[in-house]
Amino acid sequence: MNRIVQLTTVAVVLGFLGACDQKGALRVDRVDPAEGISGGGDHVTIVGSGFQPGKTQVEVRFGRRKSENVVIASSSKITAVTPAGDKGPVTVTLSFDDGSHFEIKNGYRYITPQATDDVRKAFFSKTGEKK
Repeated sequence: MNRIVQLTTVAVVLGFLGACDQKGALRVDRVDPAEGISGGGDHVTIVGSGFQPGKTQVEVRFGRRKSENVVIASSSKITAVTPAGDKGPVTVTLSFDDGSHFEIKNGYRYITPQATDDVRKAFFSKTGEKK
C-alpha cells in the first residue's frame, strides 16, 4: 500500500510539472493598430497566444513585404515595424520557425499620409530615428 501512495505522488508531481511546461496553442488574432501610413515605419503589435519569447523566431510579412524589425515580446504579443506598402488592405502573414503559418486576411491597411505629422513620422522612421 505504501508503494502505491509513493507512485501516485510521483505521477501527480510529474503531471503537474508537465502541465507547467506546456505552452498554450499557438494562435494569431489581430494587428493593433490595423492601419498606418504607406511609407511604413509604424510600430504595430500582433496579438495572439502561445508565442515563446527567446525560443522561437517568426517572419512577418505585410502583403509581399517583409518586416525587418520583429520581436516576440511576450506569450501574447509580437511587435513589428511595418515596411513601406501600397495604399489599401494587405494580408499579414506570420511564419514561425517550427513550421506554423498564419494569415490575417486584410489584417492591415496602408493609408496615404494626410498631414505634416504623418510625413515627418514616415521620414524619421526610415532613418532609424523615432520622434
